[in-house]
Amino acid sequence: MMQPILTDHTTMVLGAPADWDRTKHGECIGLPVHRDEANGRWLSWYQPTEQDIANILAGLPIRLSICSSGHPPVAISVTGGVDG
Repeated sequence: MMQPILTDHTTMVLGAPADWDRTKHGECIGLPVHRDEANGRWLSWYQPTEQDIANILAGLPIRLSICSSGHPPVAISVTGGVDG
């Protein structure tokens, strides 16, 4: 699983939801994010491992998991900055 990373754009780290049950849901690590107030979005970055890169090159899909009862609008891209 790709790990979230701190970047020069990180403005805060989000923790587990208040009702998170580690024994039921597993570990929930902090998520470094950038809050883009001007565009109403949260941004986070992930560094793929060598195995992730090999899997992508082999054509395996990328999965997004949302830990919530609903699915918010999301976007996935490869970028180095907040404007990408």
